[in-house]
Amino acid sequence: MNIKSLLLGSAAALLAVSGARAADAVVVAEPEPMEYVRICDVYGAGFYYIPGTETCLKIGGLVRYQIDWDSEADDGWRKTALFRLKFDARSETEYGTFKRYIEFQGSNNGGETLYNTALQPIGYAADSSTFSVRYAYFELGGLMVGRNDTLFDGDLSGEFDAGGGDFIQQIRYTFDAGNGIAVSVGLEEEDNNFDYVPLITGKVSIAQGWGSVDLFAGYDDRFSEFALKAIAKVKATDALTLELLAAYESGATWFGLSNFYAGYEWSVGGYLKYAVNDKLTVGFGGQYFADSHAGNFLANTTTEIGFNDWTVGAVIDYTIVENLTAKLALNYDDGETFEAAGADGSFNGFLRLDASF
Repeated sequence: MNIKSLLLGSAAALLAVSGARAADAVVVAEPEPMEYVRICDVYGAGFYYIPGTETCLKIGGLVRYQIDWDSEADDGWRKTALFRLKFDARSETEYGTFKRYIEFQGSNNGGETLYNTALQPIGYAADSSTFSVRYAYFELGGLMVGRNDTLFDGDLSGEFDAGGGDFIQQIRYTFDAGNGIAVSVGLEEEDNNFDYVPLITGKVSIAQGWGSVDLFAGYDDRFSEFALKAIAKVKATDALTLELLAAYESGATWFGLSNFYAGYEWSVGGYLKYAVNDKLTVGFGGQYFADSHAGNFLANTTTEIGFNDWTVGAVIDYTIVENLTAKLALNYDDGETFEAAGADGSFNGFLRLDASF
């Protein structure tokens, strides 16, 4: 081997090594595939799959501005701004649909003038806001656990009426019998750490093409009393709906028509709602309340008061644009409760603007 051959061989070896290293330097790892958010149309509009899961999530809410007025209780307009933020997550299991629902609410009433006992202005309170959990529950099949409307919840579509009940923590089971018939039973926590016996509630719902009928029942162990209610909604025509309500209370219960543990022995009401067009709906109705009573917490008994009262009201609902609605309500309340307090009947109502998303 001569010197020329040795030099040529060394140069070739160096080029091979350099070429191998250069090839290694430009090798780029394959990028991980990007998982885009997928639309979930199983549960309706607005749901998306949470990336990496088979759970569908919908985020929504509303912004509300409302102006209230009461001729007997107010010296001016009462304004409220609030928001609601809603999270609805759902997925399918071997036991049926698994739903988780949370809704938060925050509100602000603005500043307020302070008065002394002689109703003389003495100062001004700065803005104050409140924040609360409206709903926090989950459903699996027919079982529901958490904070929700009481199973006894239900009233007319007007803004003048009273049906009894509110938010409450509970365990509920609903059996769907098919053909628009469902039966529900619930155990509801009347008070935190009060006793070991819950409120017992039941509901039978029938929904058909002509409308619906709901039958409610609730038992309150604190006063050993019960409440019953029936609501019917009948579609007279495509535009006209008639709603009827009847209620009975054996005594003071948490489901009181007037307030918690305050109500009436019986009540009847009705509401007529007419859809003028796709944007405008008007309604009018009234409710009569007989033989008022209240709970006596010292004796856990019902105190009979015996007043009879009544209320009427009208509502106008208008859709301004998609997701922006207006509601104007005007009510008149009167009866023996006002007379006993030396007051006249009360005109009251509100203007509400809801911007939802």
